Amino acid sequence: MTLPLRSLAAGAGLLALASALALRLAERDASRPYDVLHVPSGAAARWTALGHRTAVSDLYWLALVQYVGDSRASERGWERLLPLADLVTDLDPRHGYAYQTAGIVLSQVGRLAESDRILAKGVERGPPYWSFPFYLAFNAWFYRGDYPAAARWAELAALRPGASANISHLAVSLAAKGGTPDTAIEMLRELRSEVKDERTLERLDEQMRLALLERDAQMLERLAARFEAETGLPLASLEPLLWRGDLPALPPDPFGGRYEWNAGERRVRSSANPFRFELREEPRAAAPPPAAGERR
Repeated sequence: MTLPLRSLAAGAGLLALASALALRLAERDASRPYDVLHVPSGAAARWTALGHRTAVSDLYWLALVQYVGDSRASERGWERLLPLADLVTDLDPRHGYAYQTAGIVLSQVGRLAESDRILAKGVERGPPYWSFPFYLAFNAWFYRGDYPAAARWAELAALRPGASANISHLAVSLAAKGGTPDTAIEMLRELRSEVKDERTLERLDEQMRLALLERDAQMLERLAARFEAETGLPLASLEPLLWRGDLPALPPDPFGGRYEWNAGERRVRSSANPFRFELREEPRAAAPPPAAGERR
């Protein structure tokens, strides 16, 4: 039986594309981290795929996984992650892991607008995962302090298949502007139940450490304020809180350093990680979905 010419051409094109990608993945300079030198546009990849879009999407998904998993990724940077995730999901809009992995990693490395963009694309075009809008809620609240957007994304997540009852409770808390670092910890625990791959779990665990840092620092700042109010003395370090018995010991720093009192800022900082929650301006943030009865 003779195969149709189009099928032969498609198979040859797919084989050529796979070979080219394999060669590119193999061309690693041992002196530099793994990188992706070129990401084609979705239109170009669709034309090249010749009816094999899912297979080509899987090839670029492999490239994305290696890009995320490189041990020296922080040296290389993250400029190609969003283009890779866009390409994978242009070719296969139902590739749920691509939206989720890219969204979580981009958020954790500080590229919030890009994280919002791929997650919002997943909400619109991907499978109905509750984790897409829920992680958008996390970005909006934890990194930007935007309670209304966070609450509305969480409300959408609560309506999706597989969402636990706890997500509705978190949505109500955010709507009431009642979010605390403990809320972030709860949100991350919910997300952790959905994620399976090790690299993405590592990124969530990194954000869990940030939430624990913020929870501990806020607790220590409350004790510092009470110490100064009761003694009338300025606090120069955290040690007097131990001497007075306000707490038995300083909590362990989740990043392996130690908590320190910055008298100038009047804030607690980790010696190992400078992160503290504060409102941030971030361009091109994803707009929350319209409330019931609203029109865009």
